[in-house]
Amino acid sequence: MNPHALAATRDLEASILGAIIVSPDILNELPRLEVDDFIDGKHGATFRAMRNLEAAGTPIDVVTVEAEVAKWAGHHDMITMAFLGTLALDVPSLDNVLEYARQVRQASLARRVSLGLSDVVERGMRTGMDGGEMLSSAFAVLSKIDEDQPDTASPISALAARRFKQLEEIAQERARGGTVLTGFPTGVQNLDEKIGGIQPGIVTIVAARPGMGKSSLGLSIADACSASGFGVHVFSLEDTEESYSDRVISRTSSVAAETMRNTNLSVGQCGDISKAMHKLRGRRWLVDGRSGITADEIVRSVRRHRRPNATNVVIVDYVQLVKRPARMSGHEALSEIVTTLADAAKQDRLAFVVMSQLNREIEKRQDKRPQLADLRESGSLEERSKCVIGLYRGVYYGEPTKGVDYHPDWKGHAYKPEGDEWESTAQLCVLKNSNGRTGSVWATWNGPTTRLS
Repeated sequence: MNPHALAATRDLEASILGAIIVSPDILNELPRLEVDDFIDGKHGATFRAMRNLEAAGTPIDVVTVEAEVAKWAGHHDMITMAFLGTLALDVPSLDNVLEYARQVRQASLARRVSLGLSDVVERGMRTGMDGGEMLSSAFAVLSKIDEDQPDTASPISALAARRFKQLEEIAQERARGGTVLTGFPTGVQNLDEKIGGIQPGIVTIVAARPGMGKSSLGLSIADACSASGFGVHVFSLEDTEESYSDRVISRTSSVAAETMRNTNLSVGQCGDISKAMHKLRGRRWLVDGRSGITADEIVRSVRRHRRPNATNVVIVDYVQLVKRPARMSGHEALSEIVTTLADAAKQDRLAFVVMSQLNREIEKRQDKRPQLADLRESGSLEERSKCVIGLYRGVYYGEPTKGVDYHPDWKGHAYKPEGDEWESTAQLCVLKNSNGRTGSVWATWNGPTTRLS
């Protein structure tokens, strides 16, 4: 390892240890980090002491770590309270510890691979191995390193037991009369009942033509989740900060967004907005309005803010505005973007809600409700998502159509809607649902506030 890379790795190690001293709970988030991953002997010994204290249920601070290290021969004369205190003072950011740990583990893996293969080459040259023997030795070394890498494999019995405990708790809550979701609320009751809420660990696609209400459903999800205490991180790639704020305030206060844009507010409406501001105070609801942001930058930002925001749900509005990797076709780039977001959802156990535009081909059909096939020109949107929801408001196209907007056999929608009822009718088409039912549910659309509920 070159001197600059070595110094950078030591800085990363020091930052991890300092963060643990400042906030010992961080250790719970580093199950894969091992003592042998540290290249600096003092740092490895310090981490070993922290793991010992964690196992014993002993508080972790500069005093207890120094006392633990003092039990062993070796580095105890160098790991002093002054050294530990400096680690705590110099940590750049608690929010980035998971990234520090990832880089330290990758550097450790690179060292082991390099040393292992160097040893194979040295032995091969010394003993006169032929090419086949050296290749076999190299494979053996790499296989051993791979076996030693920590993973998250679990016996099916353990997975089933954990899942049964979750289901049992849900059943008990339901028996007490509570409303229980396996995921996070959408703010649309009929949709929650259909899909059990937005599910963690997967990408949910919300797809529609322009003007159907994708952003409004995103607002509904962010509002419902943050009101329930779940952290939300929104990437609003189309709206300006002012426009997004107007939508949020309008939804919460029932004051039309157009009225705010025209700054034509009455005293009473100002009072309604003031009450809305009070409701929003303290919400864990982050909004990132940067344009030209990549999928990797989205993932890094989510991870950076995850702990302080207690993020559970990430909303990307919308995927076609995410910056595409260079030298890729539109199809390839969109596939790469969605794959990056899907991998992050799975690894971090977060619910990603990704909005997507649909192409104009839908306009040529008599039934203009979205279909799963409408996503097939959009890379791996259909493949990598586990849930797809299409939005449709028939009023956008004119008069109601029998069999599309109403039907004598449809409960609650057996007659032709007219007037305000027709204006406020929206369909949410669950086109794909890996763990449940598909089909349409009905929602209410409020034009002046662009509120979907």
